[in-house]
Amino acid sequence: MPRKLLPILLTMAAIGHGETIVLRNFTLIDGSGGAAIPKAGMVIVDGRIQAAGPVDQVAAPKDAKVVDLSGKYVMPGIINLHGHLGNVVDLTQDPKNFTRANVEAQLKTYAQYGVTAVLSMGSDQPLIYDLRAAQRKGRPAMARIFTAGKGFTGPAGYPTSAPGMKGVPYEVSSAAEALKAMEELAPKNPDFVKIWVDDHLGKEKKIPTEISAAIIAAAKKKGFRTCAHIFYYADAKALAEKGLYACAHSVRDRDVDDALIQTMKKNGTWQLGTLVRELSTFVFSKPAPFLNDPFFTMSVNKGVRDTLSSDAYLKKQQGDKDLPKYPGFLATAQKNLKKLYDAGVRVGFATDSGPPARFSGFFEHKEMELMAQAGFTPAQIISIFSKNSAEFLGWQKDLGTLEKGHWADLVVLTKNPLADIRNAQSIDSVYIAGNKVR
Repeated sequence: MPRKLLPILLTMAAIGHGETIVLRNFTLIDGSGGAAIPKAGMVIVDGRIQAAGPVDQVAAPKDAKVVDLSGKYVMPGIINLHGHLGNVVDLTQDPKNFTRANVEAQLKTYAQYGVTAVLSMGSDQPLIYDLRAAQRKGRPAMARIFTAGKGFTGPAGYPTSAPGMKGVPYEVSSAAEALKAMEELAPKNPDFVKIWVDDHLGKEKKIPTEISAAIIAAAKKKGFRTCAHIFYYADAKALAEKGLYACAHSVRDRDVDDALIQTMKKNGTWQLGTLVRELSTFVFSKPAPFLNDPFFTMSVNKGVRDTLSSDAYLKKQQGDKDLPKYPGFLATAQKNLKKLYDAGVRVGFATDSGPPARFSGFFEHKEMELMAQAGFTPAQIISIFSKNSAEFLGWQKDLGTLEKGHWADLVVLTKNPLADIRNAQSIDSVYIAGNKVR
């Protein structure tokens, strides 16, 4: 059922003093799943929405800055529930890259693509907490930070063998070590806890289920929710039974079934898709079709693009003995994500962007395309990256839908995303907390 419009006739007395912006004459797609509102208006005071609805019911307060958006569309900002900040420059991953300048540059890149919040999933350094605290004291002018801080894996477990990842997560060999690490992590107040549970097709060591279960239980006692990188059906089911909050990737080794669906629904386990992560495993084994797309090149420099199309890089990708399997993993992930969604499992929007060749901002839009290919409608995709994802974060009173009281995190488009989700690329401007950041 469409959400009823809140009373929106305002007076100067109701608004009070502050920076006031009025957006007028656009089509409002508020993220709730209800019908779009043509000829809409919005009043934003000090970064928060004070009214949104039909323009003839939204009074423009005296001295407000009025922005005419005739012919344009306004949708909520994109919330990415699985990214990785700070460790990559160009195509090189190294913890030394985790600087204030690099993290902020990446947050600004996300914002240019309409991504207004990102959950950095387990590869962060202590600096992230300072940056998050500074944001939450005011009105950020770049993508909002959520963080899982330092994640967990087993000794020499995946992903510690990946370039630049050794020493990034905790490597715990027992429940006792996991509890000790949790005592170190908890005072930093991460937004979530992350575990990597994968053997990377038999090439890595996987953390045992009993240790993952101990991490989930310890996190829950501290008031934290745990997300797990999974690949295999068996791990998804076992950890959902232990109270896992979210599978941070789709099951990719087989089709999901009713047993897993019922376990996830019973225990409130969310599913995050990260379909574009699977695309990244094979799309660069030949010159990618988007390398010269202006929407891609606006944030990816020529040196990186030249490397991606070089013979040496292509040969390296083509030399992966598991390359023929990767398109099948993507297809399985797409099918499983849609099946879980249709069955009533909560689904959030996520991409795993940030590591080398997983391009922040651009990949969020590729994720939408892959979701559409899987059978999601544009309206469903928009609600997943806005309303659902804010609920996942526990920030639904401030973010997600464009309604009274929420932060004005929004994207202005020149084309209708409800007609084709690829129209979400037609970005005219982006606002975060009422600050125009593009």
